[in-house]
Amino acid sequence: MSIDLAAVLHDVVDRGLPDGPAPVDVPRVRAQARRRRAVHLGARGAVGVGAAGAVALGAVHLAGARDARTVLPSDPDAAPGECGSSVAGLEGTPDPTLGLARSWWSAPGAGTTANGPAAVPGPGDLGTYVGREVWVQAVSSRPQDGAGEPATELSSLQDTLALVEQGYTDRLAARAAGKDVSQDELDERAETVAALQASIDTRVADGEVPPATPAVARVRVLVTHGERVVATAVLPEEGTSDAVAVWNRATSGLLSEQVRLGLVTCTVDGVGGDPLPAGTYEVFVARGGGPLTSASGPWTLTIPPHASAASGLPGDFPVDAVPMPPGTVLAVAGDATAGWRVELDVAGDDRLFVAADLLTALDGATEEGRDPLGVTVDVPGWFVEIHPGDEGDETSLFYEVRPR
Repeated sequence: MSIDLAAVLHDVVDRGLPDGPAPVDVPRVRAQARRRRAVHLGARGAVGVGAAGAVALGAVHLAGARDARTVLPSDPDAAPGECGSSVAGLEGTPDPTLGLARSWWSAPGAGTTANGPAAVPGPGDLGTYVGREVWVQAVSSRPQDGAGEPATELSSLQDTLALVEQGYTDRLAARAAGKDVSQDELDERAETVAALQASIDTRVADGEVPPATPAVARVRVLVTHGERVVATAVLPEEGTSDAVAVWNRATSGLLSEQVRLGLVTCTVDGVGGDPLPAGTYEVFVARGGGPLTSASGPWTLTIPPHASAASGLPGDFPVDAVPMPPGTVLAVAGDATAGWRVELDVAGDDRLFVAADLLTALDGATEEGRDPLGVTVDVPGWFVEIHPGDEGDETSLFYEVRPR
């Protein structure tokens, strides 16, 4: 029996249903697989998955009330780049081979292409975010990291195979640990692995030679305020598999990877973990693996004031079954029988995915699809579609809520 590779891959990653032939979109599938794996590592044990057999997906929770009285970390004795340290001595010699950019994992309008970045991004605006964490994209052009040779279809297939094999191994381990993992799911993943391997074998037999696998580049991202490091992130994250830790190779020859950056205070003397207060922060990126002597940047990142809960919804609207991020209701129509259409004004480039994560965190919720154009989620009793506004720089979300 022949396998529609694209449909099967999208089904494995998104848990959707194959509905016919589609062009192979390996870079997109690989990016989604990386996101599922990375979020799972960060949310292990914190957030349940609604449907048995679904790929584990954690919620990017709202940060809650941001307290302007929060004491930001400060440690004059900390080494450069550590929590509370000063970045005053790191800004003079930026690294031109390393940069940061918005990621569509958090900012759907970032415009990341399947072919990857064309140039190392220079300092600029990373956006405005209301979630408790944000994803940004690190980009490297350094040959020592493996940059230089462009990605090929064969290298993309090989990278994707490594990720899908890792997912298969994870599900086997989950079943061995007593989790509800069906044999059908395992068979499906094994079939996908076989299909990918067959495609790779065909290309190798035809004489194709892929570029060498990139090295696992280690970087540190620093969020600063008043020249003090107040939040940090590192790559690779603890617990990351080798398949996930290897950076993506773009057709330009550049390498890129997604960095999960918590918008909470780092820890000094056991104190930390508080949501960063509203304001504008400067962000730097530096190579890890030794004492920091320089950093690229700064980029800017804005956290808006905390908005009040959405108000103005009808009394019979299922606010507990369909939670919404704080914002202003601009329009609402419908009823409990036919369903509702709601337009909500929400600050933040991450508003679509924050809204989605609030739904997927519910017990019994199943995410049917997620991309920059919209999200569909089944929650108990309701089917919810969310789409971002597309008029200029609108900050609206459109909800379609239908009874099931």
